[in-house]
Amino acid sequence: MCHDVTKVVTCEACRQRRATEEVGDDDPDEPYRVCGECGERLRQRALRPLEWFNLAAKHGWCKYLLHDDFYDDDGTAHQPTADLYSADGMLAPTLDEAARSLGGLVDYCITRWQLDAIEYNSVRAFPAEVVLEELKRRAATGNRHVLEVTLTLCANVLEHGAAPWVRAQYERACDHNVLFCWAEAAARCLPHPEGMHKTVDALRAYSGPELRERKDALMWFRSPSVLDWIESHAPSANVTNDWGRLAALSGLSWSRVEAWLSRGRPLSLVALDALTEFIPRPGQAPIVTRLQPKLKGCPDGLTLTRALEAYMAVDTAPRVTGTCRYLIEHTHELRE
Repeated sequence: MCHDVTKVVTCEACRQRRATEEVGDDDPDEPYRVCGECGERLRQRALRPLEWFNLAAKHGWCKYLLHDDFYDDDGTAHQPTADLYSADGMLAPTLDEAARSLGGLVDYCITRWQLDAIEYNSVRAFPAEVVLEELKRRAATGNRHVLEVTLTLCANVLEHGAAPWVRAQYERACDHNVLFCWAEAAARCLPHPEGMHKTVDALRAYSGPELRERKDALMWFRSPSVLDWIESHAPSANVTNDWGRLAALSGLSWSRVEAWLSRGRPLSLVALDALTEFIPRPGQAPIVTRLQPKLKGCPDGLTLTRALEAYMAVDTAPRVTGTCRYLIEHTHELRE
């Protein structure tokens, strides 16, 4: 949807010409204000890298017209419908170029598909109080994706000095379904166990698939208290392996695994899935690769094998026998 721009503003894409139209997307409250030329390239999925970068830095790259279905994370269009497409002279800034200013660096971070130590270290080069003020300013724009990035940067760059701001974002994080990113910031910036308690409170509003989707926010706290929460909230049927992942990241011990195996389903399935997360393998969830959980009180291989064989004798379902056999084969690889 397009309609006239009523006040004089600069094109958000090229940042050179006057914006002459507003192009809608999947967020009707935040249209792109662009000139005619950029508007046409936007609709044709043919933005040049710098134009894509400028829009993604303001709106986030998750929106349909900027999505990674159409662009690489350097802004290169790979499905342009325009007859002629060239990025000459319009490349997006590199990290080194963006890091010349804090504003440019935050722009760069907002456009990334994922952030890593190299971006966090670049942000740490600026004074913490200046970084916090910039993150506050960006988050105040109201964009959901931008809020997620500012919370992630806060978690990985700032510490307890950011606690008041993180605390103030709690209700907004709940309303905008960014509890996962807020919980990471809360785990790093708020005193324990405040963040975990607030996250548990937020989860009280959900059940079923919605609870399953949002519960992963508890992963950041690495707390055995989450295991008690799992005992009360694990579904009675259709236990997916993400419940085991949450358990593995929450200080799971062998004594708790034994207790869950003895209680049977659903907790026995959670325990088995959790054990697989302690074995490094390709394709594990990024958060597991990053945090590398370890099984507390890990027994010797013979003890573990006997426990798994005993459980297989009780529960002969293919899922159970397959998981137990995998674990027995890889007991020597368990992170302890």
